[in-house]
Amino acid sequence: MNSHITLRSLPAENLRRKPLRTVALIIVVMLLSVALFGGSLLSINLGNGMRSMEERLGADLMVVPQNSAQQAEALLANGSPGTFYFTEEAASAVAKADGVAQFTEQVYISSLAAACCASKLQIIGYDPSTDFVIQPWLSSQFDGEVKDGQIVAGAGVNVSSDGTIELYGRTWPVVAQLASTGTSLDNSVFINRATIPSMVEASAQVSHRVMPEQYEKKAVSAVLIKVADGYDPHTVAESITKLDPSYKSLGFVYPGGITSSAKASLGSLVGYTAIFVAVLWVMGVIVLLVVFFSSVNERKREFASLRIMGATRGMLRGVIAREALIVSLAGGVTGVALASLFVFPFSSLIGRQLQLPYLQAGPLAVIGMIAVSVLCTVVVCMGASMLAMCKLARPEAYVTLREGQ
Repeated sequence: MNSHITLRSLPAENLRRKPLRTVALIIVVMLLSVALFGGSLLSINLGNGMRSMEERLGADLMVVPQNSAQQAEALLANGSPGTFYFTEEAASAVAKADGVAQFTEQVYISSLAAACCASKLQIIGYDPSTDFVIQPWLSSQFDGEVKDGQIVAGAGVNVSSDGTIELYGRTWPVVAQLASTGTSLDNSVFINRATIPSMVEASAQVSHRVMPEQYEKKAVSAVLIKVADGYDPHTVAESITKLDPSYKSLGFVYPGGITSSAKASLGSLVGYTAIFVAVLWVMGVIVLLVVFFSSVNERKREFASLRIMGATRGMLRGVIAREALIVSLAGGVTGVALASLFVFPFSSLIGRQLQLPYLQAGPLAVIGMIAVSVLCTVVVCMGASMLAMCKLARPEAYVTLREGQ
């Protein structure tokens, strides 16, 4: 059976009959697509996480017990669970310092490795009557009241099918689960302060008591402060130390400083990623140009024969363009799929390894990034093929045929 090849089927036949060259081109384009899509999505997700972190910290100053500042910073920055506390008497006194506009108290308890999670959870007890950090965020997704014994779970907490989680050997009802923030709050659970004694008693039944019985109703891990207009958090911290000589040993955490540090790390990482992607793309474009120039030079006889048979220069450009389109689409789509296999399933792991806020972009942003990545690979690949074709387009057919002999 004689095969009949037309100009329309010629590009696919050319690629099929040169499998090594075709595969090499697809791999180069695929690497470009992986770098662009993966690098861009990484930067977008880190940016989303940074914005989410800024929104969720909410306070200008945190006052914590002696020798607990580093532990509190770790809790905010990378979600390392911790248990530390002082008494509410000291917390109430701190709130009287000059420059304090709003204050609220929180209690932090690090759970045992729970059945709901691969690692420990951070249990955060807050006061709904004074809270200005957690409550606005909770109310955007849960309009009810968190009652005694109830829990609100972060996005990273696995809630059982019956709407409960197990902590300290007890089952606790979950009234709501929050959307992902890309921060340590995703691996936290929230309870009102009235539930703290029950949680402490539960810990005593299955392990060591997380705090002495006399402190379970009056423990405070942190006083979160929003400073008044015209005041600086460092100035307010200094005024707190002047309230009582013993307060000089208190720890002070400045969430804005944590945000600035995270921004600096984020900027460095994004900068290095951009440089890597740019270098890879320059190298890839050079390789594409070399391959297409070499391919066109090898096919002088083929193109000359087509010209003699009546093919115009536009037809020849169309053949090359369709070959480049097939290669670029195959490589671009494969690259996006390959990058997706690493970025999406392992987003939580990526965030933990980078130790930076990491929040997955929404579907529209991802679809847009896929389209941009594939379009860029198509434009670059077809541009390289057309530059190579310009060299062949100048001589007349018989001269080209002679050069190819």
